[in-house]
Amino acid sequence: MIPNYQEYLALEEAAKYSIDKNHSLIAVHGLSLRDQIHVWHWQTEVGDQHKALGEFYENLLETLDQLVEAIMGKYGRISVKSVGSPKPLVDLQDLKNIDAFVDEYIKLFDNFRNTTFKNDTEIQNIIDELVAESLKLKYLLTMS
Repeated sequence: MIPNYQEYLALEEAAKYSIDKNHSLIAVHGLSLRDQIHVWHWQTEVGDQHKALGEFYENLLETLDQLVEAIMGKYGRISVKSVGSPKPLVDLQDLKNIDAFVDEYIKLFDNFRNTTFKNDTEIQNIIDELVAESLKLKYLLTMS
């Protein structure tokens, strides 16, 4: 059966985007991490925390951009239509709040590294940078 013109256009549009939902999901999770850290950066009343969260936010933005562009360069454009937002933003309670949140994302990024991108060393390297930045943040927050 030959698809009609509208079906053809829909297929052509879909072909522009990555076929693996996880390629889009890692981007959305990265944006969620960025947004939450930024909120806590604004809310903290401790100078060292403010500085550490700000540096993390800026580095994360650059590394996340590298990651998503590398994924799209290899697999095609991502689409966030069906992914949704992974977590609502929450207010800062204490350092344990940040520590647990960052730990969740370290586990999440490691999972993407070892499953979705298990054969993509170039993408794994960028994920490793995200994890390293996250661990550095955890360390810096122990100093305040």
